[in-house]
Amino acid sequence: MIELNNVSKFYKTVIGVNDFTLNLGPGAHGILGPNGSGKTTMINLVTGQLKPNLGSIRVFGESPWGNDRLFSKLGLVLSEEVRYHNISALEWVEYLLKFHDYKGARATKTAEDALLQVGLQDAMMQPMGTYSKGMRQRAKLAQAIAHEPDLLILDEPFNGLDPVARHDMTVQDQERDYRQSYPARS
Repeated sequence: MIELNNVSKFYKTVIGVNDFTLNLGPGAHGILGPNGSGKTTMINLVTGQLKPNLGSIRVFGESPWGNDRLFSKLGLVLSEEVRYHNISALEWVEYLLKFHDYKGARATKTAEDALLQVGLQDAMMQPMGTYSKGMRQRAKLAQAIAHEPDLLILDEPFNGLDPVARHDMTVQDQERDYRQSYPARS
């Protein structure tokens, strides 16, 4: 699913990632390391936001660099803050769904469902500038899962969430995985 072969990324004289090789199949994987160790650079390489100076990257067998078709298969939560303070989470998620060919009532319903899933149903119409950091993080998670991506990539996804919210998000993910693996029978 994700293959990195001898990947290096340099920022002038700084080494972001150095000669890294990795093969990841389906499942849940994490990248752990101290600040400045290259975790976000690695994520940006895998998602095609950065191009490696050396080596090759394949996601679902394709190079991610400049690959819009592949990008549509990804759900991405970046570590950066949401910068749209005057629009609601519903408007933001609905707008982003349009890049995945969701339109009209379908985009609205899908955005509402994703925001419900992350526990923002009561605040989805409020401007995101009024949200706590944890609420903004939930909005970022909602936009990442709304289009039901094949691969979910999360850069510090629980940053700003209180312990209860972290538990709720983990339980919801497990319930969603169970429902997808064992659909209800009629």
